[in-house]
Amino acid sequence: MKFTACYTKLEHGYMGKLLEWPTVITEGDDLEDCRDLLVEAATEMAELYKDEGMNIPYPSIVVETVNIPVKEEAMLVNVG
Repeated sequence: MKFTACYTKLEHGYMGKLLEWPTVITEGDDLEDCRDLLVEAATEMAELYKDEGMNIPYPSIVVETVNIPVKEEAMLVNVG
């Protein structure tokens, strides 16, 4: 199954979560580490759901980039 992963840059590393399955969340030292840990967490959660007779959420989110017209002077610059 394919799920939609979302990664957030933290002060030290990354936080990753699955949008369709919000209880699957983890942190890693870098993006690759976070991705690996997220797959591991989802695999373990799937086994738990199976053991408990629960249904795994169906991956159904569509993500796209949307252009929003914002005046340049209104934008904050992220220098971190």
